[in-house]
Amino acid sequence: MDLSCAIRSNLERAMEAVASARAAAGLPDGPGAVSVMAVTKNHPPYVVLAAVEAGIRLVGENRVSEGGRKIAAVGRDRAEFHLIGPLHRGEVRQAVRDFHWIDSVAGAGIVAEIARRSAGRIAPGILLEVNTSGEPSKHGFAPDAGELEKVVIECRSSGLEPAGLLTVGPLAVGERASRSAFALLRSIRDEVGARTGLPLRELSMGMSDDFIWAVMEGATTVRLGRFLLGERPGR
Repeated sequence: MDLSCAIRSNLERAMEAVASARAAAGLPDGPGAVSVMAVTKNHPPYVVLAAVEAGIRLVGENRVSEGGRKIAAVGRDRAEFHLIGPLHRGEVRQAVRDFHWIDSVAGAGIVAEIARRSAGRIAPGILLEVNTSGEPSKHGFAPDAGELEKVVIECRSSGLEPAGLLTVGPLAVGERASRSAFALLRSIRDEVGARTGLPLRELSMGMSDDFIWAVMEGATTVRLGRFLLGERPGR
């Protein structure tokens, strides 16, 4: 089986698991209910191409420079490229140029810099990253609806409009703690959306080890690396 066929098979398994999870949680299913993003960190460009050929349309990259090289090699029009890793101020110019979406906006200063670098061009879509687990090693805004409301207002005044929120679930803690973190993101999204009048439709949460629980708590996008692509080279 070639790589593209293997990834297509894994994608089908992922979508079957997503449908089962939504059914178990009593959520309506249907085309587009949950999107599957391929996380291609440390994978070479040919793997990205194989994923696209397998039917993947969303590609997530953790690093600006690595992602930029792959986007140039693969072609920006072949997929929708999302930055899902930490973004530093000095990287914003390249991120705005190369990526369709910046899903890991984690500070008011980054919001302002994205707006500045987007002047005169189509701004990337953005998600606000929230640290729902409270782990100090993770990036993101504190899970405070009041503070996030202020950030959303700052975004809108800068000409940006967040499409939703992203979180990274707690690692290796089991279903209860993971679902609690994902449910918290959904609750914050609902509250901030009600306060600001923005739908904030996107809930990007869940990775290879916990995406089933994320789907059960309302994820609209799951970010799968190992589940779709196998182990990274050198592992």
